Amino acid sequence: MATQKRIEIMDFGGLSNIDLLVSEVDKLVSLPDVYYRLEALIEHPTSTITDFSGVLASDPDLCARLLSLANSAFYSFPASIETVDKAVQIIGVRQVRELVLATSIIKVFDKMPLGMINMKSFWEHSVAVGVLAKSIGQYCNISQPERFYVAGLLHDIGRLVFYIKMPGLMHELLIQREAKEECLYLLELESLGYSHAEAGGRLLENWRVPVSIHEPVNFHHKPEQSLDFTQVTAAVHIADVWVNKNQVGTTGERFALPIDNFALEQLNLQNYELDEIWILAEEAMKDVMKQFLVQ
Repeated sequence: MATQKRIEIMDFGGLSNIDLLVSEVDKLVSLPDVYYRLEALIEHPTSTITDFSGVLASDPDLCARLLSLANSAFYSFPASIETVDKAVQIIGVRQVRELVLATSIIKVFDKMPLGMINMKSFWEHSVAVGVLAKSIGQYCNISQPERFYVAGLLHDIGRLVFYIKMPGLMHELLIQREAKEECLYLLELESLGYSHAEAGGRLLENWRVPVSIHEPVNFHHKPEQSLDFTQVTAAVHIADVWVNKNQVGTTGERFALPIDNFALEQLNLQNYELDEIWILAEEAMKDVMKQFLVQ
């Protein structure tokens, strides 16, 4: 039986090894230079806001998306932010770097031909998870909520990797999902020995994305295995389950697993509080989908 499963995986591209899979994706897509230039500025102690704005100005589309997000219900700033300088000053350079990361990855993967998944629905789910994770972080009074948003937004990026590099296998798993009414995540583990979560985390790590983002992506289905960013991971896990429950977009999952009690304990949350957080997050979800994704 194990031999048969191995043959099936090889038939779908021979990518049963996660490192091979990620290296294949690295040949197709990469983060834009502007992200790494921002990263270099953050590491340089004498960098100024003007330096950051100058780098961002080299990508007008990126600037437009950043300003749209800054002026959305995602932040709810009392006054309009009209310049990139002001956005960097108010939001903060590290937070802007993380928002640039999220925007850049959306642009990179939106260019890929993906017939079996509705990309609008994929990003609707991803944005909803990101915004809800951020709202959970804020509700729990945890600092730097942008980390929660970006980790949530990118939590299923590994599933895009699967759709791109193993479309045949994913087609079969989607059929099995319906026939067995089983969680797609578990079917991935059964077929490959690893899931989209590990693949996404490994890809982001290869791209030198901060561990505060790639660790939660890696462990959002297994929050108890997160070592250094347990609260972010827990928030992304909870948000993912809750968004699936409320059927906002989809990345392919229809029969999601329940919330892990470990995640609730890490954030000192009760299930009934999630309904309240959801209501608080809904306006921002709609605003970000409208202003950030559709441009």
